[in-house]
Amino acid sequence: MEKMKQLFSISLLLVTMMGTASFPAIADNEYVPRSLKNVLYQAPITGIGIEGKEVTITHFGISAGFVGDKHMHPGPIFVYVLEGELTVESEGETKTFKTGEVFAKDAGQAVTGMNLSLSDDLEILVFQIGDIGKPTMIKVK
Repeated sequence: MEKMKQLFSISLLLVTMMGTASFPAIADNEYVPRSLKNVLYQAPITGIGIEGKEVTITHFGISAGFVGDKHMHPGPIFVYVLEGELTVESEGETKTFKTGEVFAKDAGQAVTGMNLSLSDDLEILVFQIGDIGKPTMIKVK
């Protein structure tokens, strides 16, 4: 019976540790997109005299009819459209980027990303540079 209690305690501890490891803390101002997000690569930038910065490459799967919330990136971003059409609203302008096209945005500019298709999903790769350990997407009101 004692062995069973120990096993249960260890299992509970492991589940608790895995749960905390799986859900990193989110800053109050961090924007969390409501789309499928898969970070493919994230590493510090080294060897070129830039300190405290990292590059992140993220794949997003965005369903038909999706309209994101207004947000900004604290570093420059480069978005490559893998499939579908990405519509972006920024600074009073709306532009649509098709499969194979690239969208670039400077740091600090508010954007809203959309998939206005009613039937086709959208897939994009986002390359961004930011401060190590800081959110890469910030909520904008």
